Amino acid sequence: MQLDANRVGRTVTKGKIMKRIALAVATVLLAAGVATGASAAAAAPLPNGVHVKGLTYQPGVHLAAPHLPRFTPANIGTLKSTNWSGYVDVACKTCAVRYVGASFNLPSVNCSALPDGSTVSFWAGLDGFSDTATEQIGAAAQCKSGAASYFLWYEMFPLIAVVFTGVNPGDAISMSVYYNAGTGKWQLVLNDLANGKNLTSVQSCPSGSKCLNSSAEVITEAASTSSGAAVPLPNFAQVGYEGIAVTSRSGLHGSMTPTGLWNTDAIDLVGNAGNSLAVVGPAYGGQAFLDTWKAAQ
Repeated sequence: MQLDANRVGRTVTKGKIMKRIALAVATVLLAAGVATGASAAAAAPLPNGVHVKGLTYQPGVHLAAPHLPRFTPANIGTLKSTNWSGYVDVACKTCAVRYVGASFNLPSVNCSALPDGSTVSFWAGLDGFSDTATEQIGAAAQCKSGAASYFLWYEMFPLIAVVFTGVNPGDAISMSVYYNAGTGKWQLVLNDLANGKNLTSVQSCPSGSKCLNSSAEVITEAASTSSGAAVPLPNFAQVGYEGIAVTSRSGLHGSMTPTGLWNTDAIDLVGNAGNSLAVVGPAYGGQAFLDTWKAAQ
């Protein structure tokens, strides 16, 4: 068969035009934030029950494994822990809490001379004080090569944290955990008030765990190794929690002050030698307190 040179020329020209159109369309889609081709395939699907706005799911990022705290008395109303610092409301034996919320500005963290994996987290949650589960949500800073990376996350302990990027130091963050008795599930919500980004997760109690809603916490947490040994605490200078609210199962609205339904304790974070690593100030009206970094280890 003899080739028609004019036809070949027209075909080549048409092919070039189609490629240009495809490239232009892809450019417009990318500019609008729509993933195409390999980009769409690379985006990991969100876990069940999770909705986000402006955040990126990071299934490959693993924050240091958390561990339930061990407490020792310090003085009246104050406890010491090797991984928690903050305030906790502990429900009476026949009581329960159903909501905790708080706000804070994410501190800029100094990771100078700290080993990779050194992590500090700032969160609000239910449970964890005297049982084996914790339903919690917050932010974290993790050190690598002397610099800090910042994350948002939620966790249904003992399951691992589900991690997202899209937060920056200085951002104002509100966070809350609510137990819906009608559905038997926990709603964990975080809003980055600086830019409108948000995270909402509706989760069930992990299989084999007992989620008793027996306490409510607002906590700064130090990381631990897989064996439970503490790692250095990054220098967060100071974080201020405010707008703290706690609600009982029966609907009583309160804060980090004792009522007939719960007792309240302050918690200071200490090193293995008993030295102070992070110290909380007084709870102003039960609704606000400062947590101050003292040492890495």
